Amino acid sequence: MAITLPRSPLILLMLLALVAGSRAETLPGGNGIQGSALNPGGRDPTLAPSATGLSLLKTTPSRSPSGLLYAWPDDIPSGLPLLPDWAFHLSTEFGTLSARRPQGNSSRHDHGDFSGGPVISFLGISAQQTGSGHYGTFTATALGREDASWQARFGRYGAYQLRLYIDRIPQLFSSQARSVFQGAGTGNLTLPNPLQAGTPAQLATALTAAPTFSLGFTRRNAGLDLEATPGRKLRLYFDYQQERKSGMRPLGTASSYPGAPTVELMEPIDYKTHKLATGLQWTEERVQANLGYSGSLFRNGVDTLSWDYPLAVAPALRRGRIDLYPDNEQHHVKLDLGAALPMGARLTGGLAWGRMTQNDALIAPTLNTGVLGNVDLTNWNTTEALSQKSAQARIDTRLAHLGATLPLFRDLTLNASFRHYEENNRTRYTALNPLTGQSGYLGLDGGIGTIVPGFLRVQTQNVPYGYRRDNTRLEGDYRLLGRTNITAAYEREATRGQYREFERIHEDTIRLAVNNRDLPWATIRLSYEEARRIGEGYRFDPNAGAYSSQALLTAPPGLAQLRKFDIANRRQQSLNGRINFMLQADMDLALSGRWRRNEYDAAYGRLNDSTTALNIEWNWQASPGASAYGHYGFERLRNRMAQINENPGGLTSGDPNAGGTAYPLDNLWHESSRDDAHHLGLGFRYAFAHATLESNFIHQVSRYRTRYDFASGGALISGTAANTAGDGMPDMRYRQQSLETSLRLAISRSTKLRFYHRYGRTRIQDWHYDGLPVVFANGAGVFLDAGPGKLSERLFGLFVQFSLDQGAALDD
Repeated sequence: MAITLPRSPLILLMLLALVAGSRAETLPGGNGIQGSALNPGGRDPTLAPSATGLSLLKTTPSRSPSGLLYAWPDDIPSGLPLLPDWAFHLSTEFGTLSARRPQGNSSRHDHGDFSGGPVISFLGISAQQTGSGHYGTFTATALGREDASWQARFGRYGAYQLRLYIDRIPQLFSSQARSVFQGAGTGNLTLPNPLQAGTPAQLATALTAAPTFSLGFTRRNAGLDLEATPGRKLRLYFDYQQERKSGMRPLGTASSYPGAPTVELMEPIDYKTHKLATGLQWTEERVQANLGYSGSLFRNGVDTLSWDYPLAVAPALRRGRIDLYPDNEQHHVKLDLGAALPMGARLTGGLAWGRMTQNDALIAPTLNTGVLGNVDLTNWNTTEALSQKSAQARIDTRLAHLGATLPLFRDLTLNASFRHYEENNRTRYTALNPLTGQSGYLGLDGGIGTIVPGFLRVQTQNVPYGYRRDNTRLEGDYRLLGRTNITAAYEREATRGQYREFERIHEDTIRLAVNNRDLPWATIRLSYEEARRIGEGYRFDPNAGAYSSQALLTAPPGLAQLRKFDIANRRQQSLNGRINFMLQADMDLALSGRWRRNEYDAAYGRLNDSTTALNIEWNWQASPGASAYGHYGFERLRNRMAQINENPGGLTSGDPNAGGTAYPLDNLWHESSRDDAHHLGLGFRYAFAHATLESNFIHQVSRYRTRYDFASGGALISGTAANTAGDGMPDMRYRQQSLETSLRLAISRSTKLRFYHRYGRTRIQDWHYDGLPVVFANGAGVFLDAGPGKLSERLFGLFVQFSLDQGAALDD
């Protein structure tokens, strides 16, 4: 089918859409899906469910293949024929909000804008040419607000479609932040002269008097998608997206080792990311091909962050600096092929290549001057102290996969696949100062000296982590009954990593599953999976070559018996199940559960963890005007670990083993944690003769608990007495509730009034913030905020809904 441009009415529609959308700010963030805090799904609020449902042949609601009820679809109105061959439709909702919240509570939270004032919560315009199939649509939500979004589409059915979209999402970290720094939002934070290297009392007084401000950022996103089918066999696509983030977020920094004084700063955020995807898909009767490219370019508008030290550290240490996220890019090309073979067999395969690079200019080890101990900082505060001026970082990836489907018998199908993946890290860096001839570097702008020979061994080279992984899978699917299948599968994953403790790792997984759809009143899905991971050739210190061999103290690099959980020998068991009950033609009940447990073959590190989850969902679609739902979810996470604290007096032995002088068993401790989360949701919708009432309630609660035991006081943080340490920390709790209610009154077929109310409350209890001041009296830390607490709000709204279509115009 040839691609032709639409005639003038559609172009006029797009121009009107772009003008209206300009009020929604520019370049907001997301993935192009419409929505806002007041309308999360971006649905047209003027529409009502259709009485015909998904089929003209049945009056009861339709169900999915797994037995779940579909919601009643919206009744799409017929367009108004304002021009020959063109049908138009307009719908909108606008009104005002009144917000009530305690002093200090912000209107920007939960990734939305809940502020009061006028709002256009929805605007929709559409046009369709009945003869040629050309169409155009424009939809927008929350115009003029912090979470505004809009999108426009136009095209021709079966030929092409172009979509443009813009949206934005705010993220708030604190509405009560305080700071004495000047230059917030830039890469240079300075202090007024009286506060430079001041006392804790001076800083506390200044922070108490400082005004509060909101600390957060806004993610903006804009893009376009183009899809064309110039022929029955060929499909072309092109997607471009630009994401921008601007604002600030809290950042913890340290001025010296082991971390005091700590200073919480405002990290500037000025990110821009370009994402591109394009390709073509070719479909023959027996052969299919897909060739695609995807890439991204990230740019950071602020290269580094520098700040004055607010508390005295040393005469030569007055400022700190960190390098922020570097500019980088990623490219990926793939080719996928599929072919139908005789006797119902099928063969698939593909190749892919990727590259990730960044070549950010490296910064000098310090920006301070003077002499620190026996180190002249003049030889380290210039980029001439670097062995190379830029990162020259690069990672290459390669992927190849092959799969086959073979129907051996009438009821038995065999699937086999192989996948090979490589990640090759080509980044290399050696820490060597050409000015002094010394290996190593200065950490924390001189706050920690890691120059060879250091007190402990010093890392002088980067570790180019990379790996190769092969996955081989064999699966059989047997149809036991008409719509009941049994599946058995085996998979081996083999990983080789040059710079990890295990040189080779293989994991064997078996899976058994049953899928039953023969019962008239329920569908059942059950599966069990067990995996065993075993490593070979364990090396206690695989990256010793990246560290200097000279040190003043020959300390062990760590506990020899410690195992990292991502590569440790492990047995994993998991069980999943879901049963969908069809209680009656318009009602269903779903029960699902998930259990997983990991047992690690380790005496130290993570010992075991488990996940248990249960969900109950009830859905009633009584009629297009009456529906209700309820759901409850519970999840429990458990974790247990063990470790031995090092004994400073025994480090000179160099013994890395448990029970030695460096890691005595008297310093052994165990910790267990449990994280419980509950989620409850209830809602209903009921349509009267001239009114519709709708309400939704959400209640979320979580509690995190830790418990520990220890062999002696040597296992505790320095200064903690064993007789007062107890057996755990106070529980951390999170509770959130929200209730939304809408009452819609019909004034005429085209005009309706909607009364809206929302109540929300959040409470956070975290012992980390209990009694936390903005400045520690001993000068150990300076903070932006004293932590979360209680948040509550009420919103009242009055909206007018208006729709213009053929039926409304005739009735009105």
